[in-house]
Amino acid sequence: MDILNCYTTKEAADLLGKSAVTIGHYIRTGKLTPVEDVWGGHRGNLFEKSAVEKLKAELANEEPDGMMTGEAAAYLKVTRAVLQSYLNENLIPYEKKMWRNREVVMMKKVDLDLFQEQYQERVLEDRLKQRIFYDRKRRQAFYQRFSSNTIQEARLIRNSEGTWLFLVIDTGFEISYEEGIYKHELKPDYALSFGKRTGTPGYAKLTLPLKLSLTRQFLDLLYQQYDLSNVYMEFKLEENSIILYIKDALFNSVENAETIAHFLESKVEEGHIAANSKQIRIESAEKSLSIHLPANIKKKIKQLANERGTTMQEISKKIIMDYFK
Repeated sequence: MDILNCYTTKEAADLLGKSAVTIGHYIRTGKLTPVEDVWGGHRGNLFEKSAVEKLKAELANEEPDGMMTGEAAAYLKVTRAVLQSYLNENLIPYEKKMWRNREVVMMKKVDLDLFQEQYQERVLEDRLKQRIFYDRKRRQAFYQRFSSNTIQEARLIRNSEGTWLFLVIDTGFEISYEEGIYKHELKPDYALSFGKRTGTPGYAKLTLPLKLSLTRQFLDLLYQQYDLSNVYMEFKLEENSIILYIKDALFNSVENAETIAHFLESKVEEGHIAANSKQIRIESAEKSLSIHLPANIKKKIKQLANERGTTMQEISKKIIMDYFK
């Protein structure tokens, strides 16, 4: 099988108009079967183009136009309960249709995209509550550093199906979680702090390539000095990278601080990075603004915030942003 005749998970998802989560579901239910990676070095699954295109034709005949609640929730990267709250507030247009002898809720991708653009801050806050990048019960997180007498450095990773694995840095090989813990006796090199969420508005956004040692150094610093309750991660496994959303943070006693900060500056998409010889500061681009309003206007803003399940600050911010846009 020629690799040029294969799609990656991302390419298959784009062609089918689905999420990577749904591609994982298709694998488990037998609708798609990954081909063996005889070329080596490719992370993630590969699928024959003909098989993906055949499935696309089959889905066009059997699936309704639009996304149902499960698929829409996966697309927005929120839980079904959170998505339902958006629908209850009429923030996303939807239709009720009959499909396979049952009534279902259908949403269009264009409406979901528009919602994400208009309510970006709220969606991020709702994603922040999910903690998909760590397991609090096991007290472990994505790309946390583990080691043992036989393995110098392993990183905890999570594939598109949500399964935890270890990536052995020296070899680049992946081993199962059970093999890492019980056979190689891997243990975390530091403890995590979960803490409480801060009410400070805004995030700094960074996209970091996982293959670089500076990314691993920064994640170790983040895990050792920062509360995970104020971080959100998105996995881009096909691109071998992650997107980080971080509340304002200050890191102290940092070795190689200026080098790490320069690296972060080159990867920041929103927010600011500052450093000296031993400190790194990360700040969002959000700045506070104090204003005085008539009591009746303040009352209306509060009422609207209660109706939409958000804060007065977010309502006021949206009004001002819409005005200047």
